[in-house]
Amino acid sequence: MSDELTHRGPDDAGYFVAPGIELGMRRLAVIDIAHGKQPVAVGNGSIQVVFNGEIYNYRELRVLLEGHGDRFTTDSDTEVIARGFLRFGADIVHRLVGMFAIAVWDARSRTLTLMRDRLGKKPIVYGRLDDGGLAFASEARAIIGTDWPRRPDFNAINSVLAVGYAPLDATAYEGLASVPPAHILTWSDGAVDVRRYWQPDFSSKLRIEAPAAQELALATIDEAVRARLISERPLGAFLSGGYDSTVVTAIMAQHSASPVKTFTVAFSDSRFDESHHAQQVADYLGTDHHCLRVDPDPSFVADRLPEIFDQPFADSSAIPTLMLSEYARSEVVVALGGDGGDEAFGGYERYRLAPMLQKFNPLLRPFASFRAPLSAAADKAANRRASRLARLLRTYPNLMQRYVGFMMWADASEREQLWDQQVVRDLDMNRPERILESSWRARRATNDVDRMIATDLVSYLPGDLLVKADISSMAHSLELRSPLLDHRVIELGASLPADLKVTTRATKIVLKDIARRLVPPELIDRPKMGFGIPRAAWVRGPLRPLIRDTLSPSSIRRRGWFDSRRIENLLNEHDRGLDRDSVIWPLLMTELWAQRWLD
Repeated sequence: MSDELTHRGPDDAGYFVAPGIELGMRRLAVIDIAHGKQPVAVGNGSIQVVFNGEIYNYRELRVLLEGHGDRFTTDSDTEVIARGFLRFGADIVHRLVGMFAIAVWDARSRTLTLMRDRLGKKPIVYGRLDDGGLAFASEARAIIGTDWPRRPDFNAINSVLAVGYAPLDATAYEGLASVPPAHILTWSDGAVDVRRYWQPDFSSKLRIEAPAAQELALATIDEAVRARLISERPLGAFLSGGYDSTVVTAIMAQHSASPVKTFTVAFSDSRFDESHHAQQVADYLGTDHHCLRVDPDPSFVADRLPEIFDQPFADSSAIPTLMLSEYARSEVVVALGGDGGDEAFGGYERYRLAPMLQKFNPLLRPFASFRAPLSAAADKAANRRASRLARLLRTYPNLMQRYVGFMMWADASEREQLWDQQVVRDLDMNRPERILESSWRARRATNDVDRMIATDLVSYLPGDLLVKADISSMAHSLELRSPLLDHRVIELGASLPADLKVTTRATKIVLKDIARRLVPPELIDRPKMGFGIPRAAWVRGPLRPLIRDTLSPSSIRRRGWFDSRRIENLLNEHDRGLDRDSVIWPLLMTELWAQRWLD
């Protein structure tokens, strides 16, 4: 199991074995390189700890514990976790600032405790054994690499077709689950308990004006960035030239004695290329800038993607993220990124558009009869913009359902046509929609913007963005840190009035104003581009032979999961110029995953 995770920790391995318990870990040495080995044992060996991640406030916690009389033998954050657990039990999790997947064996009570960080930056996968035991790991490959039965969970795969990723508490393998973000799993004598320990409070708002909000946000982000500069290995930053990565890099530059090493990607398609913007920001900040050109590579998609992602994952921006991580790893071991700015401060266009369109629902109803002809005309003319307009003209009973509509790559009726009818009978087809609706209803928010942000924080962020960030970076033994996902930054964002985040005319207001204080506005004020690839063109062009072969009628029939005629029609429609890549790509990722991990 440990050998399967060598990429996550190439520097060292550690094991603890006793009756009824086996712990293993792979270490990427960043802090206390000489003495920070794991597992760490305290309490005369009664507490054994292994963990993946970083605790940024471990030195403050160490002082606290020393005040209680504890004595330390290392300068590692792992020992702080161990001694903290010995003193406070699982409640130590409330004092931790960082990203973490922690396993603690308490021999006194013969209890295993698994703790996952608040936002879900570090993963924990687990499965129940026939004898009542528990197997767990950072990635599914470590468990299925044993004698675990490799059977697909079709409901999880249906979610991949719907939103691009498996449900947060599940995996694509039958019987394997995932500890959700901000949850603690406790195993004792065969019984498993999973409970949530944190969620941001969107119901309590600061009474604050824009200038004071900027100062408070800047101070909070500055503290989060400085905390993540602790490293005994070379440090750098991902810089796209957008607001989020610019803020992080600019603050890094202020606290760094030498030029920050920055990394970005370039595309030949100007609609997706931000490299010249990143270069301008890098020039202004005086960073040591590096740019990697990313071109479509069928062998990378066919071989590397399914090897690195041991579950079907359909966010195609994993390709540049993987390549950028590999590129950066040649220079640094730790990199800071801008993930989290959109969720903390309201950066997505849907936060602005969805409430506005919902208010216009009565005006949209008369156009409902035109939507189908417009959609058909858009299909015939292969006009992506007209297709998007037809989708926006849909009416929804409430904002929740409109939000869910925004998040779906393919709705339930579209997905039902994809599956073979033998499989459909056992599927809960509407489950992806219900999961999002359940998350929406469970969030404590007092306005529309916060409801969408709060739902993204427990769905899209940990299910998509953080899976991509963790798996892509750790595949190349790169530690990727996200200051804007410091839980104190998220809590501050939740406490800000909605109109300081999103209005009908603007998004991410506070963070954009901070960025304009750090670099000249003309370098960053432009429409949001996002971190994507020219997927539709790649699917129609250089990746077409791979896709035609992988999703050929004979391959689909042999697999027996999907309707080969429907998929052939989708491929033909895409070839004619009608973009179907949002459906084709998840199908491609699913089949490539099945070939690598099931066959």
